[in-house]
Amino acid sequence: MRSERLLEVKNLRTSFFTHVGEVRAIRGVSFYLDKGEAIGIVGESGSGKSVTSMSVMKLLQYPGRIVGGEITFNGKDITNMPEKEMQSIRGNEIAMIFQDPMTSLNPVYTIGNQIMEAIRRHQGLSKRKAREKAIEILKLVGIPSPEKRVDNYPHEFSGGMRQRAMIAMALSCEPNLLIADEPTTALDVTIQAQILELMKNLKEKINTSIILITHDLGVVADVCSRILVMYGGLIMEEGKTEEIFYNPKHPYTMGLLKSIPRLDLGENKRLVPIEGSPPDLLKPPKACPFATRCPYTMKVCEEMMPPYFEAEKNHRSQCWLLHEDAPKIQVDTGVKRGSIS
Repeated sequence: MRSERLLEVKNLRTSFFTHVGEVRAIRGVSFYLDKGEAIGIVGESGSGKSVTSMSVMKLLQYPGRIVGGEITFNGKDITNMPEKEMQSIRGNEIAMIFQDPMTSLNPVYTIGNQIMEAIRRHQGLSKRKAREKAIEILKLVGIPSPEKRVDNYPHEFSGGMRQRAMIAMALSCEPNLLIADEPTTALDVTIQAQILELMKNLKEKINTSIILITHDLGVVADVCSRILVMYGGLIMEEGKTEEIFYNPKHPYTMGLLKSIPRLDLGENKRLVPIEGSPPDLLKPPKACPFATRCPYTMKVCEEMMPPYFEAEKNHRSQCWLLHEDAPKIQVDTGVKRGSIS
């Protein structure tokens, strides 16, 4: 049975028009998300992950703007939707968890008031009903004593609890799509695991689709069914989580996997960094953006942008190494089958 499509992005191009020129942050990104599905978008800082999510949310700040492509959400083309119409969708049908909960929460309003504001705005509930729902959603995300905590201010919450409050705020109107931008940044590993487990459980309980944005491949392993690997404003590789981890096809993906810290590495085994720097998107390369950092670069990589090659069903990579005439390589990323769930 074919899944119902919730979000479809086609050839998205987003630029920032600065005083030194046009920064082409997103250069033709296409992907989809089905209802009830969770996908991960991974890559280094500056690869275009957050700009992609801001483009979908229509939250781009000046001097950024969408210069091409199409964004379809729940059957509606929202690419050029007027801001007034978008406001009825944003926070209600599409919600976002931002990177830093301390700066995203208003320090002079209680947690409850901030959750209630979204509920009253989009659902038209009375103050009493909105408060009841705020308490209910705080309980759902695992905040202890929600009846009391609803009247606390952000500074009275720990980092992990603030992130749970942000998730509660995002889920307060039961959105169809939840975008989580680096939701575990600056949290210790124990709290990270709790937040990811919470998101996984919420997806199963209320069937919310999730886009999880992170620089850490390890974070998406247990939550997402598919992974998009971004670099230089492009999707370099896309596939099921198992295929990306156990059978990566793009050298950039391989490099990310080899740089993940793991407990099974011996004390004398060093992590392997990706040498070099990301491309300058003021003057993006016409050929493969990873060519200057890739250990397998061929002449064609520096001359022509590769198309997407289908490695197998639902697994594609934008790399000349998948061409039938390219030399075959075997790379050990250190990730063994069965090591992720």
